[in-house]
Amino acid sequence: EALIGDEAKKFRESDLGQVILGMAQQEIDAAHLAMEEVKPNDSDKIEELQNHIWRARQFGRWVDELITKGEQALEAYKHGTQDRSGG
Repeated sequence: EALIGDEAKKFRESDLGQVILGMAQQEIDAAHLAMEEVKPNDSDKIEELQNHIWRARQFGRWVDELITKGEQALEAYKHGTQDRSGG
């Protein structure tokens, strides 16, 4: 997990990661704008737009979750190593 977390962090900081996360944010923004034009009784369209927002947000959350799990795994490894070495 520590290695995956490190890769996720590198991805988030990379040009590609920034572009993809930016595209996800553009999806969110576009869906919010489209929601302003939807008729209140058009529940199918509202649900469709909410799903676009959810999916776009999830991508960033998944990357962040991988980073957090990686950091936690690294900390657990460090503490385990210190415990075994008496430190």
